[in-house]
Amino acid sequence: MSSLRCSRLVLHLPWDTRFTHTNASNSVVLRPYQEDCIRECLDWLDQGATRLGVSLPAGSGKTTVFISLLSRLSPRNENAKRALVVVNSVELARQSAAQASRMFPDWSVEIEQGAKHKATGLADFTVATYQTLLNPERLAKFDPTKTKAIIIDEAHHAAAPSYRKLLSYFHPDVRHPDPNHCPQAEQDQVPVLGFSATFSRHDGLALGSVFERIVYHRDVLQMIDEDWLCDVRLTSVRVKLDLSSVALNKNGDFASTSLARVMNTPSMNELVVRTWLDRAAKCKSTLIFCVNVAHVRDLTNAFRQYGVDARYLTGQTNVTARKELVASFRAGEFPVLINCAVLTEGADIPNIDCVIVARPTRSKNIFSQMIGRGLRLSPDTGKEDCHIIDYVDTVNRVSSVMSVPTLLGLDPMKLNLGNEPLSTLQKELKEPSSPLDTSATPADVDPNLGSVTYEDHESLQSLSSSLKGREIQIRQISRFAWVTCKKDTHVLQSFTSVKVKISRSTDPERPFDVKLHRYIFRDGRRIEVSMALQTAASLEDAVHGADTYIQEKLNIDWQMFMSHPPPSHSLANGASQLVTYSTVEKESPPPPRKSNGSWDTTQRLQSIHGPSSQPSG
Repeated sequence: MSSLRCSRLVLHLPWDTRFTHTNASNSVVLRPYQEDCIRECLDWLDQGATRLGVSLPAGSGKTTVFISLLSRLSPRNENAKRALVVVNSVELARQSAAQASRMFPDWSVEIEQGAKHKATGLADFTVATYQTLLNPERLAKFDPTKTKAIIIDEAHHAAAPSYRKLLSYFHPDVRHPDPNHCPQAEQDQVPVLGFSATFSRHDGLALGSVFERIVYHRDVLQMIDEDWLCDVRLTSVRVKLDLSSVALNKNGDFASTSLARVMNTPSMNELVVRTWLDRAAKCKSTLIFCVNVAHVRDLTNAFRQYGVDARYLTGQTNVTARKELVASFRAGEFPVLINCAVLTEGADIPNIDCVIVARPTRSKNIFSQMIGRGLRLSPDTGKEDCHIIDYVDTVNRVSSVMSVPTLLGLDPMKLNLGNEPLSTLQKELKEPSSPLDTSATPADVDPNLGSVTYEDHESLQSLSSSLKGREIQIRQISRFAWVTCKKDTHVLQSFTSVKVKISRSTDPERPFDVKLHRYIFRDGRRIEVSMALQTAASLEDAVHGADTYIQEKLNIDWQMFMSHPPPSHSLANGASQLVTYSTVEKESPPPPRKSNGSWDTTQRLQSIHGPSSQPSG
């Protein structure tokens, strides 16, 4: 029997019946893309790679994938038979441990977290919070020579100094954040595998300091197209917010205290309630994200004043009450649950059919995690789709504010303009933007909010359809994974806080500008600076010039720009095969690898729609 806590009487079965792929997990049937992902990881490990990333969206079953992967992973030596999973919350630790016990009942399973969960370090499968592992005595329980692999859940955190400190204990190529740190003379290279829905960091720290390559990627649109995630309906609420007045924190996102002054006002809270009443009142389970605890409480009271049974939880809610509240919400006992920063990551509540983002953010990770809470399938509750509601500032266009359209490279303020080349999108709109009908509710909209309009879209596919043709065009002339943003703008992003951007210039003879962008820190603030590389007469010339600069001038590994082969390497089914460069010495890229389902993805690790090309304050 597995144990979720340390137990002195844990049955340790022979290795070959326990950590090899057996029928122990026959109750869990892996989806095709999950099998593909596992094969890709095993193939790269067989080729000698030891620091791999996997990009799977929320709701795709990342936990099931990495547990199944561990079951098939051969020990590096006869002693390396234990697996360690590193998470960032006790909730994720409990979820992973419980899933491992369900899938492989013969494994010994332990949790290492705080004072309540103290593992022996001898279990087949241990889940530990990174905070606990920062204690040297707790970390010392886990012998690298006896560890077969390290799994990092929510791996977009892995570049942080706290993670690198503990990962350097297991792998010498992960640099310890302390420059005076003396590594062990002879250190094992324990494979490190990171799983995340969003492999990017808003604070500019380079994930390339931890991971060599992303070996598998699946994006939300693919998962929706194939019915592994539910479809999405979108309402963007255009309102006068004036986010330009909001201070930024050290990571470049909005500072909570300053943002709350804009979002937590009586007029804004009433607007959120009335948006829900007007557009989403038929939804059974709405999850709302707020700025801070005071905002959570005030918005909850605003819903209750309209007779809506809204409840809330925060980081101050005790564990027992939190469990009961989430269980009641999961059971559909009340329609609205409001939180701040508690259910952003790892919350498994499939019945959520509406997500309201009442806390603007400049972080793609945070925004993707928030909307991802509503994308899981829930056939038992009759859920057909998820309604995402967010708020767009109509006054000051603050750079990098995330929304569903910007995730797809679209300008949320221009979606309904007939003179934009978005005719296919325009035809897909449910209806044109219309003013908020103030007569439908007892109070008028506060005039300080200006004119409030809704922009409704029936699906993510309609939002993204206008991009596909342009993206195919650039992929025919470049190996690298350029992402097509708004009209005539293309971005190539690396893990190392570097991106290359192609955009239209004002010169009619050389209408394309190519610029290199880097993030630097000045006076404690993250600033984007740019350098002009060239102008070009055609998109093809611009792409070739940018690719040449990347390969010959940039002092970073090519593989940090996730790449794909030219059309001649396409598979028979027309999907694009994904290949990464394996060295910086300008060797030829590896030949196309054996075809399998993992190549049916479009490698788009990061859709970058960042600030303007000039340094910002």
